[in-house]
Amino acid sequence: MASDSTVMVPQKAQTRPKRHFEFELPDKTWRWILLLPAVIVVVVLLAIPILWTLYAAFTDLHLFRIGVPTSFVGLKNFDTLLHNSSFWRTVKNTVIFMLGVVPAQLIVGMGVALCLDNITRGRKFFRTWFLMPLMVSPVVVSFVVGRMLFAEDIGPVNEFLRFLGFKGIPWFTNSTWAMVMLMIVDVWQWSSFMILMLMAGLQGIPPDLHEAANVDGATAWQSFWRITMPLLVPILVTALLIRIIDAFKVVDIVMVLTGGGPGQATETVTLAIYRTGVKGGDLAFGSSQAYFLMIIMLVFGGAFLFMSRRALGRSD
Repeated sequence: MASDSTVMVPQKAQTRPKRHFEFELPDKTWRWILLLPAVIVVVVLLAIPILWTLYAAFTDLHLFRIGVPTSFVGLKNFDTLLHNSSFWRTVKNTVIFMLGVVPAQLIVGMGVALCLDNITRGRKFFRTWFLMPLMVSPVVVSFVVGRMLFAEDIGPVNEFLRFLGFKGIPWFTNSTWAMVMLMIVDVWQWSSFMILMLMAGLQGIPPDLHEAANVDGATAWQSFWRITMPLLVPILVTALLIRIIDAFKVVDIVMVLTGGGPGQATETVTLAIYRTGVKGGDLAFGSSQAYFLMIIMLVFGGAFLFMSRRALGRSD
C-alpha cells in the first residue's frame, strides 16, 4: 500500500504595504521638538517680563496714571537713580548684609559638614536635624526665630542676657542691632543650604586619599588644607555664588521683621523696588532700580568668579 504523502503548498510571502509619504526625522530635530514646550514656558515667564521692564525703565510708565499716555524719557530714570541718596543707602545695606551672612554661612556650614562627615552614629538623625531650617518658609522663620526670640521686652534672648547680668539689646529700635538680627536669622536658615552642598562634596572625596596622607604622616590640618579643600573648591564656588545672589535679593525676612527700619537702616534694594514699583505704582523708576541691582549682582558675581579662577590657577 502506498503511504499518504503530504504535499507542501508554498504560501505567498506577506509583503509590507508601500507608504507614499514615509520619512524619518533626525534625532536632533526630535530633541528640539521635545524641548519646545519648555522653551515656550521660559520665554513667556522670563524673557517677556525682562523685555517689558527694560522698556519701562526708559519711559515714565506709572500704574496710577490712568489715561495719561506713556512717553519715552531715555536715561532720565537712571540719572535720577544715581543722584538718589535714599537708593544708595539701600545699596549699602544690601552689600553689608551680603558681606555679613555669606562668610558666616560658609564657616557654619563647613564646620557642621565636617562634623557630620566624621561621625558614625546618628549621622542620619543629625543630618535631618541640621537641614530642617531649609524646609521652613522664610516668613515662618522670621516670625518664630525673629519676632518671638528677639522681642525686646519678653524675648528669650534678652531674658537670657538679663539673667547673665547684661542689659537687653534693642533689636528692633537700634539700626546696628536690627541689621545684626537680620543676619542671625538668615544665617540660621540658610546655613543648611551650605551644609547640604558641602556634605555632598565631602562624600564625593575618596577616603583612600586621606588614608594615604595619614600613612605619610600628614596632620589633620594638612590633610584638610591639601586634600579636602582643593577637591571642595568647585562645589564651594557654586554654593557661594548662589548664596551671594540670594543675599542680594533678600526681601522676605526684612519685610516681616523690620520693614526696612528703624528709619531706612535695614531697607534693601529689593524692598525698595517693591515699594517703588508695586506699592507706589512707579514701574519706570522701579524697573531702573531692578536693572541697576542686576548690574551690581553681575559685578560682584563676576569679581567672585574671577578671583576664584585665579586662586584655582595658583593652586594648580
